[in-house]
This record gives sequence, structure tokens and C-alpha cells, in this order.
Amino acid sequence: MTPREVLAKHGSSFYLASRFLRPHDARDIAILYAACRLIDDLADEQQDQTQTLEALQHGLEANDPSCLPIDGFAEMATRRNLSLAPLATLATSASQESRYGKQIETQAELLEYSYAVAGTVGELMCPLLGANPQRGADAAIALGIAMQLTNISRDVLEDAQQGRRYLPAEWVNDLSPAEIASASPTQRAIVSAAIERLIALAENYYAAAAPGFALIPWRNRQAIKVATQLYRAIGLQVAKNGCRYWDGRVSLNTRQRAGVTWRTLIGTGDALV
Repeated sequence: MTPREVLAKHGSSFYLASRFLRPHDARDIAILYAACRLIDDLADEQQDQTQTLEALQHGLEANDPSCLPIDGFAEMATRRNLSLAPLATLATSASQESRYGKQIETQAELLEYSYAVAGTVGELMCPLLGANPQRGADAAIALGIAMQLTNISRDVLEDAQQGRRYLPAEWVNDLSPAEIASASPTQRAIVSAAIERLIALAENYYAAAAPGFALIPWRNRQAIKVATQLYRAIGLQVAKNGCRYWDGRVSLNTRQRAGVTWRTLIGTGDALV
């Protein structure tokens, strides 16, 4: 698949928002997304990909863009003078998760993980969107973390069924993934309260990211605002549904996505669905 096709298949919110980007930036961001997706997919494969991930990690730490087998990535990274250190952090986290699995213990560990797998992506996106990386990095990282927290709130059941628990143990009375997946009513209430807490934490990070929008050129700013509000809307829909994670993954229908996009573009900026 081309990078654009990868984005369309796996990143529906970003794909919709990317239509509002400047065309040359949209191409480069699709290439970056495909690179991040490759690393993520390697971590999720049933077959052990630890050696492959470690090789990528070493190549990225050496700032060698040719180590990633993504069409156009090396050219884009060189042309954009892109630091590959955040991608190396992402590869390191993916390698560790592939080898040891994932069960988060504390809120601090949750935020550290969210930075490694998504704050890094925000960091990489910052210059591609046309923002000054030194001025915009903190906001970009906050936005990546916020979006990852939203992802976790949406995927609690699916993750638990795969033996993963991203909700901190200290929030869920140390329930195991298996217990979350087949929880009693009392246990469900505990997990639902943790998801509600997670969404509130995500909202704090969305708020921290908001000042960074002003640093992005107008057209790209509209695109990233749309992506932000589409992600926020997922978390708000999870909360609106009572954090009933046992009902499965929450998604936005076409009408809801169109409504969020329209409200963002006309300036109300409200993600309520």
C-alpha cells in the first residue's frame, strides 16, 4: 500500500483531517504515519519481531532514515531535516511491548508510555505542519498524549482480550486483563470509573495542546483542529455512553464525523456529538 492508502485504512480521523492540509505537507505526513504504523504493526504481530524492532531502533538512533522500508521516507526525512530520535523512542517502546506485553501500573507509567507511542508522533508532526519545533514541541507532545489516552479509553475491552491493560493498576484495584474482559458488575463499575478518569485526564492534555494551534499556518491549523476534535469526540462519546466498555469499541458514524468537522471549521470547535 502507498502511505496515503495506509493512512486511509488505519487512521480514518487523520485521513479526513488531512484533506485540509497543504498538499505537500499532506504527502509528507502520510509518509510519517506509514512509518509509525509499520513500527506499531511489528509490535502487534504474533510472530516475535523483537530483532526487527531492535534493528530499527539502532538505525533510528544513528539518524539513518534508510532503515525504515517505507517509500519516500528517507527522502522526506532528509529534505525536512527530521530528527529521528522520537521515532527511535517509539521503536524502543514497541520492542519492549512486543517482548514483555503491557500492563500499566501507575498514572506516571501511563503518561510515560503515552509519550513514547504518541507524544513522539506529535513531536515529529510539529515541523511537518509548519510550526517552529522549539516553540511548538510541548503542545504537540501534549496533543499526542491526549489522543493516545482517547485511544485507550475506546479500546479497553479489545486490549484486555489481548492480555493488555493500559488503565493503571492503581486505578482498577489491580484487575488483570482477563478479569477486565469478563468482569462482574462490581468490577465493571471500577473499570468504568477508571475510564471516566482517563477521559478527564485526556481533556487536560487537549487543553494543554490548544495554545500550539496558533503556531501552525492557517490551512494546516484547520486540519489539525479537525483531527483533534474528531479524536476528542470519541472520548466524549465513550463518556456519554456511560463508559460501558463491555459493549465494545465506540466509533463515530458519518453524521457525527461530519458534524464535528463542520463545527470545527466554522469556529465553534465543540466536539460534542
